[in-house]
Amino acid sequence: MHASERQTRIRRVVLAAIMGATLGFATHARAQDDDSGDSRKITCADGQTVMVESKTCPPTGRRGAVVVQRACCTRFTKKNPASEGGKTRCKSFPQCPRNSPS
Repeated sequence: MHASERQTRIRRVVLAAIMGATLGFATHARAQDDDSGDSRKITCADGQTVMVESKTCPPTGRRGAVVVQRACCTRFTKKNPASEGGKTRCKSFPQCPRNSPS
């Protein structure tokens, strides 16, 4: 085996290892994002009142009806005391899934 063939073979092995590691890390990071994404939509910061709203996504050919939720957070301050209702901000609803969530 010539030196150039050996170098080419080593480069291919190293490239395959790098690509495999990259795909492994990307899959792991994607799984973490999916798990924590829904819980951030229905929680608020400390000291705020939480009201959860629900929306039903219509059924499609690939999945049945799905319910998604979001949080509406109410913050009370000296300028906006509880007697005035405070300041309420609602987070956006998560997107309806294309396929069945199971």
